[in-house]
Amino acid sequence: MSRLAIFACIAGLAAAPLQAFAYSCVLSPAKDAVVKTDNASDRETTCKVDCLFTSPERPVTISCAQRIPANKKGWYVCLRPTGGKALEFVRGSESCQ
Repeated sequence: MSRLAIFACIAGLAAAPLQAFAYSCVLSPAKDAVVKTDNASDRETTCKVDCLFTSPERPVTISCAQRIPANKKGWYVCLRPTGGKALEFVRGSESCQ
């Protein structure tokens, strides 16, 4: 393999987004939306987590973004008050760079 090809492969890997491997969207006992994630990488990364909940009135989306330190588990991305509403988690997504 040529040096140029090796360099291109290394550059591509370095520029690729890093994925945190787990996130959670839950309600605390006080009914606050708690969003946490993990970063298994040895580099700091920025993650955005979107959580969709249902409520008796309408769907509620909680979106949070934060820099996650390297090698962290259960890092709090955000804590959002819900006004005591009863919410149920439907689905979520996470993107990290």
